Amino acid sequence: MTDLKRYLIVNWYPQGKLDVDLARALEIDQSLLSKWLNGALEPPIERKIQIAKTLGVDSRLIFPDQSEVVEYD
Repeated sequence: MTDLKRYLIVNWYPQGKLDVDLARALEIDQSLLSKWLNGALEPPIERKIQIAKTLGVDSRLIFPDQSEVVEYD
């Protein structure tokens, strides 16, 4: 399970939000998001930044292996 998926389980889903909501916010196909969440594909850095901003979190929380840091206030 990816760190992104863990984050969604703890913080996104309890708010009543679904994967489809995140896919819409990111303007991507839900099947692509599913591949990222299951670890079948690694999102490119630009998408990691977009995901962190959409979720309103420091990117290290959901992508701890990335070298670039994206903080969101």
